[in-house]
Amino acid sequence: MERYFIITIDTEGDDLWAVSNLRTEVQTKNAEYLYRFQELCEKYGFVSTYLTNYEMANADAMKELGREGIKKGTLEIGAHEHAWNSPPYFPLLKSSGKRGKPYLGEYPQPVIRKKLEYLTRLLEDTFLCPITSHRGGRWCLNEIIVKELELLDYQVDCTCTPGISWGSHPGWSAGSRGSDWSNYGNQPFRLTYPQGKIIKESGIVEIPVTSVRKMGRGTSKWFRPTGSNLMELLGILDYLYIEKAAYIEFMLHSSELMPGGSPTFRLKGQIEKLYEDLDILFCEIRQYGFQGIGISDYAKRYNKERGEGL
Repeated sequence: MERYFIITIDTEGDDLWAVSNLRTEVQTKNAEYLYRFQELCEKYGFVSTYLTNYEMANADAMKELGREGIKKGTLEIGAHEHAWNSPPYFPLLKSSGKRGKPYLGEYPQPVIRKKLEYLTRLLEDTFLCPITSHRGGRWCLNEIIVKELELLDYQVDCTCTPGISWGSHPGWSAGSRGSDWSNYGNQPFRLTYPQGKIIKESGIVEIPVTSVRKMGRGTSKWFRPTGSNLMELLGILDYLYIEKAAYIEFMLHSSELMPGGSPTFRLKGQIEKLYEDLDILFCEIRQYGFQGIGISDYAKRYNKERGEGL
């Protein structure tokens, strides 16, 4: 049985958690820290998928890393739409209560289309490759977004976080909230959207981020490092191996690889500990027999196994 390890990196500006003023210029210094991570991935033969947003597509270090990796076949570039700071800009009515950054799903359909078109073309022109993978900013996805992604020839999405709801996370406008993935599992599936009176199955495969409840109990555990959960991750790895999981999808934010780039890893020592943990984890994943693969290539394999494309 072939098993695959998918690395997805939300490739975005520095410490977006701390940005409260939407007019703040977002810095992209963390792009310079991605080379070390890419070297670690290549050490174990793993392929990183960098789901890249607007500001990082314009960062020189990211451009260099991405173009080199595309030529070598050691990484994939996908799209990560942060609607609040990605052109074209469109004002939304503010909520009178507590609000967060706008979700893409809050915008009118024509604006959603233009934002996705803009980012897709920017990434294609910057990295000189097709863009076929996507993850929604702030884990947001809806039927309108799915339809627009299909029109842009996307093949795979990875926004789903099984067992986790973002419904308590407000958007910008009144009543807006995050997507609810609490009833989803760790198996790929086809995304759908309404077409007139019918529900149309899209050509887009959803590959959920690995998030498990062992024996169906307790809170969902992400397959992502926090700086203090190495043993938990190794336990999840062992569990998924025993359960014959076809893939594991790891995620991290690019800014979490830079000191001070996130709330989790503030200090240089925390970054060093993160890399120690990643080295151990990646080594174990390799020893368990998981092969590295970009998420679009995994979607192609999934379709081939189902007889839906070669």
